[in-house]
Amino acid sequence: MRFAMYKNVNGGSSMISIDNAFSEIRELGHTFAVALAERGHDIKESDLMNGLAAYHMLKLEGENPRLDAAHGMVVKEITDAMFERAVAAAAGEGGYR
Repeated sequence: MRFAMYKNVNGGSSMISIDNAFSEIRELGHTFAVALAERGHDIKESDLMNGLAAYHMLKLEGENPRLDAAHGMVVKEITDAMFERAVAAAAGEGGYR
């Protein structure tokens, strides 16, 4: 299991696991989607994608160290997975067309 260290609001150090990072972003996304639905918007994306969108649309960077760490971990995990898929596709190993 992967972890990331971050400076918490008290100036100390804390850790977050990759599982908790995904949970944090999904929770943010669910809250964001519910708020939009209450205002008449039809949201069809996953909680994860809504969470990433909310983080950027609401400019939450720097507002909460734990959320910043979670966002960084989730984006890195997704980027790494997509890069691996691209490399496999380029090598002809069951790539996408």
